[in-house]
Amino acid sequence: MAHQENNSAKMLLFQDGLESNEKLIINLFEVITGMIFHHNISLFLLTGEGMLLSRYSSEGDSFRGDNLKSILEDYKDSCDVRVKLFDDNDFYSYELLALSSNTDLEMLHEITEKVKHSISDLFKNHTDLRSKYTYLLDCLDSVDEGISACDENGYLTYINKSACNMLDLEKEDFLNQDLKTFIPNSILVKSVKSKKAVLDVEYLIEIPEHSVNLMNSAYPVFKDHSLIGAIDIYRKKTRSLKVASDLMGHYASYDFNDFIGNSKKLKDTIDIAKRFSRSDKNVLIIGGSGTGKELMAQAIHNHSSRKDGPFVAINCASYPRDLFESELFGYDEGAFTGAKKGGKIGKFELADGGTIFLDEIGELHMHLQAKLLRIIETKSLSRIGSNKKVDIDVRIITATNRNLEEMIHKESFREDLYYRLKVLFLPLPPLKDRGNDVLLLCTYFIHKFSNDTLKGVNGLDEEATNLVLAYDWPGNIRELENIISLSLFYCDGEYVTKENLLRAGLMTDDSSLDYTNQNKNLSAITTELIFNTLKENDGNKKKTAEQLGISRNTVYRKLKSMDE
Repeated sequence: MAHQENNSAKMLLFQDGLESNEKLIINLFEVITGMIFHHNISLFLLTGEGMLLSRYSSEGDSFRGDNLKSILEDYKDSCDVRVKLFDDNDFYSYELLALSSNTDLEMLHEITEKVKHSISDLFKNHTDLRSKYTYLLDCLDSVDEGISACDENGYLTYINKSACNMLDLEKEDFLNQDLKTFIPNSILVKSVKSKKAVLDVEYLIEIPEHSVNLMNSAYPVFKDHSLIGAIDIYRKKTRSLKVASDLMGHYASYDFNDFIGNSKKLKDTIDIAKRFSRSDKNVLIIGGSGTGKELMAQAIHNHSSRKDGPFVAINCASYPRDLFESELFGYDEGAFTGAKKGGKIGKFELADGGTIFLDEIGELHMHLQAKLLRIIETKSLSRIGSNKKVDIDVRIITATNRNLEEMIHKESFREDLYYRLKVLFLPLPPLKDRGNDVLLLCTYFIHKFSNDTLKGVNGLDEEATNLVLAYDWPGNIRELENIISLSLFYCDGEYVTKENLLRAGLMTDDSSLDYTNQNKNLSAITTELIFNTLKENDGNKKKTAEQLGISRNTVYRKLKSMDE
């Protein structure tokens, strides 16, 4: 404020002797200078032809009253004096009006008021624009993606906070740097040179003293058809892979609470699996087809510290050998005939930071077993057609229904890989060993599929219940689900019957006898008969079951009822 008062005093010293209209003009400029003192504004006096006469700025550089007096005297009969205002960054300019020293008094009063309003509007617009500009910068700083921009010469003009965090540098380290030398492989420079967008590029950005793996896209910026620079948007590769994995369905949706059953075997298995989930070691799950190996793998993932990372599942038996290697490990552009432009990321890279589940691991070819072993040992891989090493952080869960130890003896599975995968070992109980869990699963599937058939089925009748309990369920839960689903279409009553189950494809040892009236049915097979037949067979339960035309589960259940 002291600076403002001093300048005003100097101007007043030269007001005497001027004509009244000239005094008003000087007073008008006093008003202008007083208003712009509170802003970073510059004022210029120019002739009608655009020649600079004098300038004023709040930083101390100002025109003086004597200078103004001589200006008015020299130009009062020849031309007008124009007034222009600029902010400190030439962000906004405004030509107020034209003045001359011989303007009549009434006109000068009107001009004075007009100038006051014009300057007020200028400051208001200037403040509003500054506010919007600041708000935009705050918004850009709040997003997770890195954003930076350069001018047409490749000099960095902007970078947001997220980008600085990713690259582990301060804004001051980046701004005004020549990207051609600071980051030689920057796709911003490529976009400027080509004047085209560069989309979804994976590259290692090398900064002095460290490097960062990014997924990036850059876009040229034009103004009036002229290139003025480029902008890029990027994120760390791990996050991009997580997004890609989610879009491709690579996530785990099941938890331990999704298991249905109260049997001790199931509860013990889940308890062990929960303990395994707290570790980051590899897990081998053993179980028959349909026992829920992938569901268990997903539950382990969702109970682990990797739950926010991707869960990538792949069946080793579902790919031809030639395609499976590229599916697992990815490939670079031009790696082989038909290779996708830009290459392809493999399943292991997609699982980075999370879990990969390799089902039917016993079907993996020996050549790929060697590569998998190498990945486990080095925690890195090379895509097909590339010598570049890609570091990965992946937990491996495998599953099989085959006897891997027997395969090792036949030299169809690597022993060293077997022990790398079987750090933690989890066998899943078959459905036939889970007792009444099968009835709970029947109830679940009946309710699940009832809406499909639009029937109000409430459960199984007595015969169907006995049949379900007696059956071995070689296909386990998957077979049970399919049988229940189909049987509901045949069911015409409130309860699913034995006939509905048989028609749905349940193959039992005594099913043919139900239709030919031969042999015994379940109700005719007494505990005493089972006991006597077992005695004749020297306790061989399998032979007893085959002789009586029933399942081994029925033999166990009848013997258990004897003990009770």
